[in-house]
Amino acid sequence: MVNKEVETEDWCFLCKDGGQLMFCDYGNCLKVYHPDCVGKDESFSETGEFWTCDRHSCTKCHKDPKFHCLCCPISVCETCVSSSGFVQIRSDNGLCHECLELVILGEENEAFDINGEKIDFEDRDSFEGLFKEYWEIVKEKEGFTMDDVYAANTQLKKKKNKKRKSLSFKIGKEHQEDEFIILDSDKEETEPCKPLGKKKRSMKQGFIGWGSKPLIEFLKSIGKDTTERLPHYEVDSVIKGYIREKNLVDQERKYKVNCDEKLYSVFRKRSLTKSRIFHLLEAHLVESMEESEEDVDDGDGDQVRCPKKDENDNAACNKRRTLSSDMENQENEVETIIKQNSFASIVAENIKLVYLRRSLVEELCKQPESFEGKVVGSFLRIKTDPKDFLQRNSHQLLPVTGVDKSSAGEILLRVSLMPQGLYIHMLSDSDFTKEECEDLQEKIESGVLNKIPVVELEKRARTVHEDITKHWIERELVLLQNRIDCANEKGRRRELFHYVYQRELLKKPSEQERLLKRVPNIIPEVIELKAGSAVLEID
Repeated sequence: MVNKEVETEDWCFLCKDGGQLMFCDYGNCLKVYHPDCVGKDESFSETGEFWTCDRHSCTKCHKDPKFHCLCCPISVCETCVSSSGFVQIRSDNGLCHECLELVILGEENEAFDINGEKIDFEDRDSFEGLFKEYWEIVKEKEGFTMDDVYAANTQLKKKKNKKRKSLSFKIGKEHQEDEFIILDSDKEETEPCKPLGKKKRSMKQGFIGWGSKPLIEFLKSIGKDTTERLPHYEVDSVIKGYIREKNLVDQERKYKVNCDEKLYSVFRKRSLTKSRIFHLLEAHLVESMEESEEDVDDGDGDQVRCPKKDENDNAACNKRRTLSSDMENQENEVETIIKQNSFASIVAENIKLVYLRRSLVEELCKQPESFEGKVVGSFLRIKTDPKDFLQRNSHQLLPVTGVDKSSAGEILLRVSLMPQGLYIHMLSDSDFTKEECEDLQEKIESGVLNKIPVVELEKRARTVHEDITKHWIERELVLLQNRIDCANEKGRRRELFHYVYQRELLKKPSEQERLLKRVPNIIPEVIELKAGSAVLEID
């Protein structure tokens, strides 16, 4: 028999933080939770009431589960596993798609999540930092490698593609049945042409225009104009601005938001994780719900069913179908041209692939035959003139345009917007900031600096990838050793274990080889084509 008082875990299975915890009463379950994380009062554990966590029922159908996520309470039964975002890694254990996404971001030590929000896996006060620490313990216990994780990610992508194809076939059959019913209906014969697809219409029930009724009412209540559609990211920004304004962030757990009555009316939750807001908004936006049906039936608004009225109406419907098809072909051609001639997006993920620190430039100097080829086109972090009051940041990111030598034989770097060459000792050896990256983006958008084609940046990134990676490994090992010494001195055993494990992993030749072989991935600039740029008149 398990002694839960002794053997239960030391951290909440939801937020990964410690504190006053209550354990699950189901069998030998060793998971523990903060009462407020599972919607209970602080005094609940003292009542002696029997309680089991969500881990012991299928997330979708509430039957007995077979497969469990290793990093959160999500579980699925054998029937639901094929239609869920769950992937098996070994035996009955695996990861849900959200935890898998966090694991990959943490393993690659990304600074931004898929929504572009800044994250820090090294900050133990953040949810991401606590999650990564928990994952390291799970990975060690289960004996997982990154090969297992990447294989699971590939498996999840295949499952999503298979699901889309299956859904596409299903919706296609529904369209045929729908058309048959309408042709036999006297009532609908008098109605104008309607687009096919039951799914799309049913999803818009309870919506006011482009958003759900609760979301629209919330935005109106805070004085936001809802007459025109707001993009997904802008709604997310508005809500997070409201959270800051009303000071709704939990003071003890900074990743958590305590919803007031207005936010509760939208999300129906008393508290939620801040990083989940973007995803939770998908259910409130018509655009997001329609995008989730991509590959189901792209002709949902183009295929037109024609009721039995007269030959002129049928001819008009046929003409509209033909014109829609022509427009779709034209849009596909335009999209292809954009991809072939696209420019790189000025985001941190791209810039860090070609960012050279001072210490790395000093190392490259020892290779004079390849120095210029590696440095020209890369970006440097340079201190701004303190007398220039137009500069908002202490440093700026600028590209190298050439290499010269001073009269004394020292290397001088020619840099855009700099009238004089720079000595290597004038460069920064620290990470660039998000604000400096935004400043670079403004300079490029305003035409002060030239845009960078994806092909050119990719070529540049491949040239310096090995040097940047080796330099990062050396610095990271030194940093980890410093953290180990600090944790050892302060008696923080969990931190010590975590940093030692990271150091030993990074020392492995196989892990270093994996990092060196990782192909730089350039994010292209997103170009939004506005609807209504071409107008078709139908006689």
